[in-house]
Amino acid sequence: MMKLVLSALVFAAASTSFAADVYKIDTKASTVAWKGSKKTGSSHDGAIGVKAGEVTVDKGQITKGNVVMDMATITNADVKDAEYNKKLVGHLSNEDFFNVTKFPTATFALKTVKPSVKKGEVTVVGDLTMIGVTQPIEFPAKVSVEKNTVTGEALVKIDRTKWGLKYGSGNFFKELAGDKIINDEFELTLKLIAKK
Repeated sequence: MMKLVLSALVFAAASTSFAADVYKIDTKASTVAWKGSKKTGSSHDGAIGVKAGEVTVDKGQITKGNVVMDMATITNADVKDAEYNKKLVGHLSNEDFFNVTKFPTATFALKTVKPSVKKGEVTVVGDLTMIGVTQPIEFPAKVSVEKNTVTGEALVKIDRTKWGLKYGSGNFFKELAGDKIINDEFELTLKLIAKK
């Protein structure tokens, strides 16, 4: 009986030592910056708050993870006129774009992290859910896994029309011209920190 108990304890200890580690996203230290541009070359930029998330690491490798962005916190950084800034943020928040009242969060669910041909980078594969639509995305990133911290940085280029965000798209509204045309692709710059 004693031998059976000892065997169980050894097995439990071994299982624990090889258990995957879960790191929680530090929402205050993590940032998501956005940038959108028009066909004429002008652009706007700002930030989106990180609401929650976690990363699972098994034997030093990231196996899964998720990041939840709080779309209701979207801000603009380049427009200095307070009234126009408020108008722009309001437009981004309404039904023409992210419809934050109905869809207050956007989520990225990481599926795999693959080696990249570029030194010091990996390729991240996962699903991005915005305005109730989920689409697969893939992007290069720099990731560091330490004993108590996981960090990741990436520039993600997104074709918004795949999520149904067609406002101002010259590919869908042929009558648009000049600065009325908003590029389909926008950028998210991610700087994420997760801790045990």
